[in-house]
Order: sequence, then C-alpha cells, then structure tokens
Amino acid sequence: DTGVGKSSIVCRFVQDHFDHNISPTIGASFMTKTVPCGNELHKFLIWDTAGQERFHSLAPMYYRGSAAAVIVYDITKQ
Repeated sequence: DTGVGKSSIVCRFVQDHFDHNISPTIGASFMTKTVPCGNELHKFLIWDTAGQERFHSLAPMYYRGSAAAVIVYDITKQ
C-alpha cells in the first residue's frame, strides 16, 4: 500500500528519527543498520520498496534471499 508509513518506520529504525512528511519511495531505497546483541553485531540490510501498483513487479528482486520481511499496510483500507 502507498502512504502507510513504510519509509517512516525504516527511517525511525535506522536513523532514530520519525519524519511525518517523508516523500514517497520511487522503486526502492536501501539502508543499513548494525545492532549489538550481546557479544555479536547484527547487520540489517533494509530494502524499502515502493507501494505504488506500478512498482509491484519489482518487489521480488528485493526480497529474494531475505532472512525476514516486515509487511506494512493500512488496516482501514479494503
């Protein structure tokens, strides 16, 4: 879905900043964050994909080989 807050959630996680007026993602954007966990460091490689219908066919390129995914949607839209 478009405009549900995918990019804002990624920005909050990676940069510790929440932007209410973030621009729509065109295609996809990529960010990384390294998180300490005990004696280990875990590196997150995050693809933020566009919600517009015209970019849906590109999504499999970004999540192929992923260990996890987060799905964000607007529960009020049908």
